Amino acid sequence: MNNQSQAALATIAAFLVLFSAMIDPRASVVLALVGLLSFSVYKLLWAPR
Repeated sequence: MNNQSQAALATIAAFLVLFSAMIDPRASVVLALVGLLSFSVYKLLWAPR
C-alpha cells in the first residue's frame, strides 16, 4: 500500500468517525478504536519495510 492510498483510507476513516459521532458517540469511539488497532496491526505485521 503506497502513501496515497494510506492517506485516502485515513481520510475516509476520519469522516466515518466524524459522521458516526453525530449519531452515537459510543459507536464513534468503538469505530475509531477498531480502525486504529487494525491499521496499527497492519503496519506492524504486514507492511513492507
